[in-house]
Amino acid sequence: MGRAGRSSLGARQTGWARLVGPLLVLALAALPVTWTLPLFRTELFYVFGDEVSVVGVVRALSATDPVLCAVVVAFGILAPVAKITGLIHAWYWLPAERSGRRIALLAKVGKFSMLDVMLVAVAITAIKGVGIGSVVVAPGLYAYGGIVIGVMILSSWMQARADAAARPAAERMQPPPE
Repeated sequence: MGRAGRSSLGARQTGWARLVGPLLVLALAALPVTWTLPLFRTELFYVFGDEVSVVGVVRALSATDPVLCAVVVAFGILAPVAKITGLIHAWYWLPAERSGRRIALLAKVGKFSMLDVMLVAVAITAIKGVGIGSVVVAPGLYAYGGIVIGVMILSSWMQARADAAARPAAERMQPPPE
C-alpha cells in the first residue's frame, strides 16, 4: 500500500466502519445487475404485457430517440458508476485530509444519479393515470433504488469522517464548548 493508502479514510477506520469500502465495492459490482432486472411490468387488458429494464430502455431509445438515450445512459448508468468509483478511490487511496472535497463533489454527481429513478416513478404514475392497463413495480426498481440510496448514506458518512480528518489535530483534542 502506498503512502496515501496508509493515511486514507479506509486505513484510519476501526470496527464496523471498515466495512464502508467493501460495501462500496459490492454496490459497484451489483449495480450492472440491476440494469438488467425489470424495473416494472406493464399489463394491458390482462393479455399484453411488457417488462421494462434499464438495458431495455436504452436499447429501445437508441433506435427511436438518441438524445433521450444519451440522457438515460449519462444519468442512469455513467453517473452512478462515476460516483461509486470516485468514493472507492477517496476511501482507499486519497489522504483523509484531502478526501473531503472529492466526496462533496461526488455527492453533487450523485444527485443526478437519482434522476432516472424519478423518471421511472413519473412514467409509472402516468401509465396508471391513463387507466387502460396496470403497472406493477418489479424487484429491479427496489434493488436499483436501494443501491443508490445506500451509496448516498455511505457518502454522507464518509463526508463526516473526512471533515473530521481535515480539522487540525489540536482542534480535535479540545473538549466541546459548554
